[in-house]
Amino acid sequence: MNYEIFQDILVIQNNNRRPFLVLFLLFALIINFSCQEAQIEEEPKGVPVAQVGSNYLYQEEITELLPPNYSQQDSTNIVKRYVDNWIERKLLLKEAESKSGIDQKELQKRLEDYKYQLLVHAYKQNYVNEYLDTVVTEPQISTYYEENKANFELKQPIVKAYFVKVKRTTPPSQLDELHKWMRSTLTPESEATEKLKSYSYGFAASYFLQDDKWLPISELVANTPFNRNLLLQKNKFVESQDKEYFYFLKINDFKIQDQISPLEYVKNQIISVILNKRKVELQKELESKVMERANENQDYKIFVKE
Repeated sequence: MNYEIFQDILVIQNNNRRPFLVLFLLFALIINFSCQEAQIEEEPKGVPVAQVGSNYLYQEEITELLPPNYSQQDSTNIVKRYVDNWIERKLLLKEAESKSGIDQKELQKRLEDYKYQLLVHAYKQNYVNEYLDTVVTEPQISTYYEENKANFELKQPIVKAYFVKVKRTTPPSQLDELHKWMRSTLTPESEATEKLKSYSYGFAASYFLQDDKWLPISELVANTPFNRNLLLQKNKFVESQDKEYFYFLKINDFKIQDQISPLEYVKNQIISVILNKRKVELQKELESKVMERANENQDYKIFVKE
C-alpha cells in the first residue's frame, strides 16, 4: 500500500476540521490500496479501507485513531501501523484456519470454552467488586492467626534491626557518633534513635530504621560483607567494611527458621487470605443465585431420567 499521500493530506490538526481530514485520508487510502482480492464474496457494509478475503476494515473502525494533538507524521504512522497490523492478522488467521489441522467442531468447542471463561470470569469479577466487604478487622486477623498458626512457620530467619551504610570518606568524628548511637539502647523514643535517624536521612548511603518492622535477615544484609549466620543475637551490634563503605547493624529482636511468624509479620498475608475467601464465597453465592432463578423461571430442562 502507498502511504506517501498521507504527507500531503494530514495538515489539519484541530477538532472542528478533524472529521473532514479523516474522510479525505480514508478516501485516499481506498484509491491507493492495492491488496484487493480478485473476487469479493460479500458487499462491504460501510466505507472500506482494506480487505482480506471477505473481511473488510471500515472507516468507522479507525476514525478515532487520529488524536487532535498529534503531528502530521505521527497521524500517518498511526493509521499505517493499524492498517498493516489488521491485514497481517487477517492473513495469518485465514492461513491458520486452512492449515492448522483443527477440526471445525473442535474449534467451535474451544471458542465456546473461551467465551465461557471470558464472559463468566468478567461477570463474577464485577459481582465480587460490587459486593465484596474489604474491611478486615483486627479481631478477625487475630482469630485467623490463632486458628492457623501451623501455617505460619518461618522459612528463614527474620529480624527487627537498625542498619546504616556510609561511605568510607565519612569523617572520623561522624563515625564515632554512629558507633556511640548504635551501641546504645535504641528504642523508638530514645534520643540516640532520633539522632541516628536524623543523621541517616541526611548522610547515609542507605539505611533501614523501621524498628517496628520485621524483615528477612537475608534481605537486610544482601550486598554487604555480613555473614547472616553470625548475627542472630538480641541487642547485638556488628560492623564491617569493604573498599567503599562502612556497615553498621544492630539486632533488636529475631526469630529463627521454623518458629511461628509474629502476627505483625504475616498480617498483610492474613488480610489477603481472608479477602480471597470472601471472594470465593461471593462467587459461590452468585452461582447459587443463578441456579435458583433458573429453577423458579424453569429456564432449563433435563431430559435424562435419574
